Amino acid sequence: MNTNIKGTLKHLYCPEGTPVDSALLSCASSFRNLVTLYVRSSYCGIVGVCAFGLTDDDVENLAVALPSLETLQLGKVCGFNSCRTTASSLLSISIHCLGLMHLRIHFNTQTIAGDIQRLLDEGSGRDKPRCKLQNLWVGGLPLRVYKEDIGTVAMGFADIFPCLEDLPSYGGDWRSWKMVASRLRD
Repeated sequence: MNTNIKGTLKHLYCPEGTPVDSALLSCASSFRNLVTLYVRSSYCGIVGVCAFGLTDDDVENLAVALPSLETLQLGKVCGFNSCRTTASSLLSISIHCLGLMHLRIHFNTQTIAGDIQRLLDEGSGRDKPRCKLQNLWVGGLPLRVYKEDIGTVAMGFADIFPCLEDLPSYGGDWRSWKMVASRLRD
């Protein structure tokens, strides 16, 4: 057996059904040189709620522990909007994982305009470099914001991910995500 696996493992793929929770992050974080952390899917929807069990602090701890990540997929993004992560998680990832190119993560959008405005007002991490992520996969995440908040949401995403070009989505709110994406380039 390779006793140096914690220092040499670059890619970790977890099978469908792997719970995305603090136990998974605790295990994955021990592989300090991971470039890929890919959790195929979690079981969202069995009881009508998101099964994504992380908090903003959990995601920040993961990003700090795994700064070499280039691909991070933590389950299939669902539309239940009941997870406990917010746009703050995205900022943590962008600041700590500078080589990140692919991201798929659950985050709650119920109060996204206020969450992003708060990040902008606080100037959180303003003096720190950000990753060069170009596409943030939002999938079926709901985005129900007032038209006047579209600009704030776009400005926040552009601040978090300065190279962001698109927010690929599907489902009922894809038009809202497209409006945000079109404002990224303004």
